[in-house]
Amino acid sequence: MKAVKCIKAVFAAVSALVVAMGLCLMIWPDVSVKVICLTLGIVAVLCGVIKLAGYFSNDLYRLAFQFDLALGVLTIVLGALLLAYPQGIIGVLPVLAGVFVLIESVLRLQTSIDARHFGMRRWWLILAVSAGGAALGILMLLHPFESGRVLVRMMGLTLAVDGAESLLMGLYTIKAPRRSSAEEEHIEAEYTVL
Repeated sequence: MKAVKCIKAVFAAVSALVVAMGLCLMIWPDVSVKVICLTLGIVAVLCGVIKLAGYFSNDLYRLAFQFDLALGVLTIVLGALLLAYPQGIIGVLPVLAGVFVLIESVLRLQTSIDARHFGMRRWWLILAVSAGGAALGILMLLHPFESGRVLVRMMGLTLAVDGAESLLMGLYTIKAPRRSSAEEEHIEAEYTVL
């Protein structure tokens, strides 16, 4: 139970970090390519580790992390590539970001529908944010941006929305199982086998 709460807190912190990073790219689009790649690489590896930890946790609903075994490994690999080859990967970074955000958002669309089946009242909020993330992922794939500054700002917006999507889903769907009353109260008694 404590592990799930710890993973939820770290998941929320990393999601907030992704939002902050996206906002920074929107505000300061002239940051160097190497800094963008190294920062994205570190955050991607962190996110991947959290996704893997969440997948193997004892989350009650198993909604937030249901696809995170594959997504966690993919995120770690992308992060490692960004760290190892920052100059070589910058040309395809918008496409990679678009594909990743699109895949993650489509999987979260399914999670929102699963949340509805669980009886969660705000499932539609996850659906709406996921649809927005998917639209931004598609826009990043098409990237009709002629200016590098506009492209960096668009990547920042996409990251901010993806981080907000993760934060919302994590806070709303990650639940630690409660202990049963039998676990909370230990009663000693004598019995006879008949």
